[in-house]
Amino acid sequence: MLFIIFTDLDGTLLDKNYSYKEALPVLKLLRKRKVPIIFCSAKTKAEQEVIRKEMKLDHPFIVENGSAIYIPKGYFGKKVGEVRDKYEVILLGTEVGNIRKEIERLKKNYKVKGYSDMTDKEVSEVTGLDLESARLAKKREFGETLIEVEEKVLKELKKKFNVVKGGKFIQVFGKGADKGKAVKVLSDMYREFGNITTIGIGNAQNDEKMLEVVDMPAIVKNPDGNWTDLKITGIYKAEGIGPAGWVEIIKKFVLNYGDEKKI
Repeated sequence: MLFIIFTDLDGTLLDKNYSYKEALPVLKLLRKRKVPIIFCSAKTKAEQEVIRKEMKLDHPFIVENGSAIYIPKGYFGKKVGEVRDKYEVILLGTEVGNIRKEIERLKKNYKVKGYSDMTDKEVSEVTGLDLESARLAKKREFGETLIEVEEKVLKELKKKFNVVKGGKFIQVFGKGADKGKAVKVLSDMYREFGNITTIGIGNAQNDEKMLEVVDMPAIVKNPDGNWTDLKITGIYKAEGIGPAGWVEIIKKFVLNYGDEKKI
């Protein structure tokens, strides 16, 4: 049985300081066992590429709340998406220009502030990211992150786009996209090669769609010591916060006792 792990990043595999140090031994063991770890996050392609490189991962990844799936070229042994550089890309959302055009229209009458209106330094200050990470966070291809917005604007944006609260800020992305849809597309591709068990790990409201479609949904605690209230049958609630909870879930469902002794 092959396990496929779909995981959120901020607040889940990454702690409040954007560190995954606590999960390193488990990540190393999963790599050794060739278990696919697939990021399914609001983060951009540019941000996720840095983390994937650090973790030495070479599996597909889902960006900007399910807006697009990036698959290393040839990963599934056949062409499965539009070729862009070293990836095959399946686009489920919309290009960012369509979203920014609508936001600019609304700005004429309402107060709206997103990443595209801010400098790298300003994004760094509101997120706690270092300057380089803030620069990568601004490289959104399929959506916008709003940090200040009037309720009337959200109402208007919801007519044309998905509007979801993820962590501190509001994510706006294409109607055709959600984490669940992207996870289903990838899961079906993996099933062509045999039986799989999918595990989803998240921490926030915007992970709900992902957790609805996996075989084994799980959430970690947030820094305040509470779980996000998600109405998902059979969801496992880890006792640990962020990466500590992530490790707890992997040990419980993926690694057997013999593996645990190696950690």
